[in-house]
Amino acid sequence: VIDLGEQKLYQYENDKIVGEHLVSTGLAGMETPFGEFKVENKNPRAWSHSAKLWMPFWMMIESGRGIGIHELPEWPNGHKEGETSLGHVASHGCIRLGIGDAEEVYDWADVGTKVIIAG
Repeated sequence: VIDLGEQKLYQYENDKIVGEHLVSTGLAGMETPFGEFKVENKNPRAWSHSAKLWMPFWMMIESGRGIGIHELPEWPNGHKEGETSLGHVASHGCIRLGIGDAEEVYDWADVGTKVIIAG
């Protein structure tokens, strides 16, 4: 569950929270969509052709708009973008997780895992 108001991602197993992480979601005009989705596919290091950067621990949840859950974006020179923005809106619609947290969620979530985005 991603709570846009709290800017947090909650991992649930059998109605019990097993993980809680700060995230950054979409800025005004590029909002993260509300609704129920699922992890469509995963890639440990996806490349964004439009943004020209890496999205480590990528999990696609909305292929129509290219919305996913991933670690802080990484420029080709290795610089990570947005570490200080966790807990605040900052992305182009994706759900960004911090270093370490993204890998934990990636390893935990299988393709098909339900993702609920609420306000």
